[in-house]
This record gives sequence, structure tokens and C-alpha cells, in this order.
Amino acid sequence: MRCELANQDDRALVEEGADAVSAIARTRLRYTVMGIILLMAVALGLKAWDEHQSADRNLLSSLRSEAEAVALRVEGRVNVADVAINLIKRTQSSTSEITAVTPGVDAVLPITDAARSPEGSRLKEAANAAEQIVAAGLRAGLSSQGDVVLVADGEGSSAIMAIAPARTWLPNVQNGARLTLRGRGNAVVIGDAALARVDITQNVQKPGYQSLGGFARAGTACAPISQSSLAVCSTVSRALVSLDDVIRLLIFALLLSAPVLAIVGLMRKISEQETTVIIEEAREEEADRILGVVMRGANAGYWEWTQENGKMFLSEGASALLGMDGAGMLDMSQLIGQVHPDHQARITETLEQSRVIGWVQTNFLANVHPPRWVEMRGSLTENGDDDVQVFGGIMLDVTERKKSEDRVKAAERRLRNAIEGFNGPFALWDHRKRLLYWNRAFALDFGLQDTLRPGMGYETVLIARAGAVLLERQSEVDARTQLVALHSGRWLKMVERSTPDEGLITVGIEVTENIRNEEELKKQKQRMKKAVLDLERSEGRASELSRKYSEEKAKAEHAAHTKSAFLANMSHELRTPLNAINGFSEILANELYGALGDQRYKGYARDILTSGQHLLDMINDILDMAKIEAGKMTISPQPIDPVDPVDAAVRMIRRKAEDKGIEIELDAQPRLPDIDADHRAIRQMVLNLVSNAIKFTDKDGKITVHVEQRGPDIYIGVTDTGIGIPAEDLPRLAKPFEQVSGTRDRNYEGTGLGLALTKSFAEMHGGRMGISSIEGEGTTVSFTLPITGASELVAEAEAAENAAE
Repeated sequence: MRCELANQDDRALVEEGADAVSAIARTRLRYTVMGIILLMAVALGLKAWDEHQSADRNLLSSLRSEAEAVALRVEGRVNVADVAINLIKRTQSSTSEITAVTPGVDAVLPITDAARSPEGSRLKEAANAAEQIVAAGLRAGLSSQGDVVLVADGEGSSAIMAIAPARTWLPNVQNGARLTLRGRGNAVVIGDAALARVDITQNVQKPGYQSLGGFARAGTACAPISQSSLAVCSTVSRALVSLDDVIRLLIFALLLSAPVLAIVGLMRKISEQETTVIIEEAREEEADRILGVVMRGANAGYWEWTQENGKMFLSEGASALLGMDGAGMLDMSQLIGQVHPDHQARITETLEQSRVIGWVQTNFLANVHPPRWVEMRGSLTENGDDDVQVFGGIMLDVTERKKSEDRVKAAERRLRNAIEGFNGPFALWDHRKRLLYWNRAFALDFGLQDTLRPGMGYETVLIARAGAVLLERQSEVDARTQLVALHSGRWLKMVERSTPDEGLITVGIEVTENIRNEEELKKQKQRMKKAVLDLERSEGRASELSRKYSEEKAKAEHAAHTKSAFLANMSHELRTPLNAINGFSEILANELYGALGDQRYKGYARDILTSGQHLLDMINDILDMAKIEAGKMTISPQPIDPVDPVDAAVRMIRRKAEDKGIEIELDAQPRLPDIDADHRAIRQMVLNLVSNAIKFTDKDGKITVHVEQRGPDIYIGVTDTGIGIPAEDLPRLAKPFEQVSGTRDRNYEGTGLGLALTKSFAEMHGGRMGISSIEGEGTTVSFTLPITGASELVAEAEAAENAAE
């Protein structure tokens, strides 16, 4: 019995001990759980406080950035106004003109003028603020009426200020925000009026929060404006306990229970993973966006080519370079189709070679309008699959670079051609005096065709060329110039000059003729010295010869004058019998008084008439030339239409041209100005030129008479399709009695005075005559007459003649 009781008590003690242990375990578990919950609550609270502080810091940083941005904007306006004021100060420009082109500035005027405005007015308050700005040594401030005041020069009575409403310089803000432009004791506020009681006198370098009363507070950050008493402050209101704070408290309440804590922990882990994925995706999107911006800025695009399926992916930029729209996949045949036909084979070969070498780099001409050069480069990428080769790279628009390269190559080609075309030796050496380039003349002159090669030393070339040099001496003028005599008898002037990159240029100029001239000059000097000695010995004899020369010259001039005077005075005596002969022969030829009987008489009469007219023309030319030489030929210039005398001459001689089967045409410019000239003289000049043209033009030829204005002159030219004049005969024409053929067997009649008379008449009008011809093709003889001035020339000639008498 006692044993059973003892066993029962033992079991009870064991059970009580187990219960105690269980209670202790439960208590420990309870306290442990409570400690864990407390620690988590503290951790969550600290986390909430830290996030709240981070949000505050981010908000203040944003406000600081906004205040600095607005401050930079205001400072930019201040700088623009400052430039305008200084422009007025320096150039004395009108203030209204400067104000009109300066945004935001209402007025620019001297401080002294504004100070005379009534008390309480806008200008008066601005003048008071300007005086404070000057006293503080600043350039800008704020008036009590909210105007920004700028001062250009702080000294003297000439100081100028500008006034601008501060509100126009500040941007608009949204509800719950405010921008403030403050000065010394003044401020201009834009935005939420409920924030106007926030104190902004705190240090502008330390953003912070201020209480608004109740459960609200305001964050403020300010930024100063340099060289002024101005500062821009940005303020935004914020609740003391935000919705985020309430949500955090709810999360804290939920996390107090162990099951929810586990679930929330798991959810947090999942949320963190999702956040990480979102962040990575956002980073990838941002990287793609930045890459897209860079590609567009560089006018480039991305491509990716998978060799297994033969397809290529092109980005939007790459598609645009090839004249296509949008990004996407395309077959290789489509890609080749966008390449210029001349480059398609090379692109195909390049892509095939890339399978072996593992990279691609080429350029081609895209088949677009206008043509565009595209550079394609890339290499094999790592895609995790060894069986599939994927190439990736970029396409660049290199049109401008290609054009630049082509221009450089063209310039180099022209330079090489110019150097090769230079008949003297040329060589280029580097900074170590090694041969870089030489022309063909350098090798030929010195016999170095088989010797020269790039990289040869300067001294080596000098030794090699010694075999072709006969003599070499330094120039007396330039120490870097050598005179070199070759065995071939030629002389070269070798000049050496340094290049900007410390290289050397050697240039040779052939001076053989100069050397020979110098030698000849020396001989001439010796002969001249001898001649001077001989002249000194024969000085007396020279004086006698000079005297005789003067006497003979006077006799010749008197004889020429007598001849000209005689011919001029014989005008009536020579013409009268010829007029009778011509008149009677014309009567006989036309049978005015009846038939002559035999037709031969009529032919003889016509021959007499033709010969007489020809003789009269020659006598008239000779007499006119004699009058000109004797100074008795005069002109009577009057204002006339330049086409009238030309047209009259053409009509007079047209029959003669048609009889010979020659077409004659008058090409006159319309509405020509009148000229001051002698109508008869111009008609005579045109008759002379057209007569010559008819004489030397064969049947079916053409004669064109041009009349046009060229600057201050009237141009009259006669162009024929005749036999032309040899170039060696042109200089002696237009002289009296000069003709192309000087022998007796010449085929053309005439005295050779027509051109001489035309030249003299043109010069008497103040003009000039010109001749141009191509033998076998035709001749153009022209003369120009000034539009005004002939009367003045005649008056001057008469005055000179009167003065001589």
C-alpha cells in the first residue's frame, strides 16, 4: 500500500515538475516571442524614422535644386539686363531701343532721374533700393514694391539702373508650393498664400523645416544670386504625419503577430525580389534609352546578325541609315538590296569572311537618295550557345568623313601632280633627314633613277648625285642656296627650307639662262667700257654728226609737210577732171543721148567709168590722209544716234556686196544712247571697213556689222568670213599705204589707206580701233567711240592750234 502511494506521489511530483518546466518553457517562449516582437517593433520604428528622414532630406534636396535653378534663371536675366545697361553706357544708345529688345526690363534710366520721382512711387522706391545697392557694392537688389533693381555703374552721377518686375522673372508654381525672391527686408512671393507666414530669413545655405501649426510643417531651401542681395527660396508644405507614416504604423500592427510576421517576411522577401527585378528592368530600359540617345546623336544604329538563320536585326537608327523605317528583322537579301549595286558583292564577301575571322569592318554606299556612306563594324558575341554564331555591332553614317577623305586625297593628288609637273628637282626629307618623296626631275637631273628609295639619308643622296655635278658654289645672297652646274651644261639653283615638323624641302630651279645672261652681261660691261673710251675719243666727231642729223631731220620734216600741204591743196585740181571723166563716161554707158552703135563702145565707156570711180576713191583717200597729216582735217561732232550713220553706210554698200554674192547683216543693240560724233566721219569709217570686208570675202560669205554699248563707249565692229590676216602682218596694218601683200602680184586693189583713215577718225573722236583675225576663217575690225567728249576734244585741239599761232 505504502509503495503504491509513494509511486503516486512520485508521479505527481514528476507531473508537477513537468508542468513547471512546461510553464517555464512557455514563459520563456512568451518572453522570447515578446522580445522578438519588441525588437522587430523597434527595428521597424527605426526603419520608419530613417525613411521619414530620408524623405525629408530628398524633399529638401529637391527644393534646393529648384531654388538654385530659379536663381540661375534670375541671374541670367540679371546678366542680360547688365549687358543692356553697359551697352547704353558705352554706346550712348537709346534706352527705349535697348528696353524693347531686353525681355522683362520695363525701364532703363539714370538713378538721379528716378530719385526725383514722387514719394511712394515705383521709380522713387527703385531709386532708394539702387542707392542701397551702390552703397553695398553690389549690382542688383529688390525694391519695396517688388521690382528687381540693377545698377551698371556705382560711381558718379552717371550711374544707370534698370527696373524689372520680379514676378515676371519667377516661374509659376503648383498648389502647395511657393517661390520667394527676397532682398534686404523685401520679398516677392508667388504660389500658395497659406505659406506666406513661413520665415525665410534663415541662412540660405541650410535648408530646413518650420512649423505651420497643427499637424503641418513647411520645407524651405534658398539659393543666393551672386553680386546681389537677392536670394530665391522654394517652399512646400508637408503634413506632420503623412499617409506613408500611417501605412507604416498599420504594417507594424500586422507584424506583431507571429503568423502574420512570417507571412509578411515571406511577402517582403518576394517583394524585394520583384523590386530587384523591376530595378534591373528599369536600369536596362534606362541603358537602352541612353544608348538610343547616343546612337541618334552620332547618327548611328545597332545591328545583330545570327548566322544560323541568316537574319539580321536592325535598330531604328540602322534602318534609317539604309533608307528603311522602324527596327526589326530582315533577310540578308533585303540587306544587300539596300546596298549600292557596285558594293553588293564586296558586302557579301565580307560577311562570308566574318565566319572565319570573327569580326566585320567595312564601308559601303547605301542605295538611298542622296547617296550615303555607311560604315559597318562588329564582332562575334558570347550568347552561351557554341553552335550558334551571333555577330553584333554598329552602323555609322560616315558620309562627311568620306567626303573629307576624298577631298584630302584629291588635294594630295593635285599636289603630287603639281610637283611632278614642276620641271625642277624637288625632294622632301623628314626630321631625321631621311628621304620621303621626290619628283621625276630630281632623279633625272642627278642621274639617280635606279638609286633613290624612300628612307635614304641626306648625305647618302648628296654623295650619289656627285657624279652628275660639275661645279657647286654657295649663293652670295642666301647661305642656304647653292648654284649647281651639271655635266649636261645646265645650271640649277638649289634652295633648302625647313618645314614646320622640322623636316626639310629641297627645290631646284633652272637658272641656265640667267647664268648665261650674267656672263653675257659681264662681256657687255667690258664692251661698254671699251665703247665709252672710244666714245670719249670721238666726242668731237659725235657733236658734228648730231648737228648734221638735226639739219637733215628738219629738212625731212619740211619736205613731209610740203608734200602733205601740196596734196591737200590739190583737192580741187585732181577731182574736177575726174568728175568730168566719170560724168561723161556714165552718160555714154547709159546711152542717155542715144545708142552708140557698136556694143563695144558701151563696154569701153563702162570700163572708163569704173576706172574713174576707182581712181577718184583712191584720190579721196590720199587727200583725206594728207589732210590728216597736215592737220587740216576736222570733224564737226553733234549729238546723233550711233545707228544712223552705220545704217546709212550699210545701205550704200549693200548693192556692192549683193553683186559679189555676199550676205551683209546689221546687228544693232536697241535703245542705244546718243553719242557726240561726226555723222559723215562715222559713215566713212564704216564704208571703209565694209569695203575691205567685201574685197577680201569670197562669194557666199557673210559680213556682220555690230553696234552695241560697252561701258562708257559705243562699239562698232565689222566681222567677215574672208581669207583672214596672218598674225605676223597684224602689227603693221592701220599704217598709211600698208597692206598684207606687199608684192606687185597681189590680187586685191587699193591704196592701203582705209584702215589708216578709220584709225585716225576714231582717234579724233577720242576712241580707238582694234583688229583681230584668224587666217582662213575671217577678220573683225572694230572701233569704239566715247558716248560724250568729242566736242571737248575738238575745242581743245582748236585752242592748242590758236595758242601755237
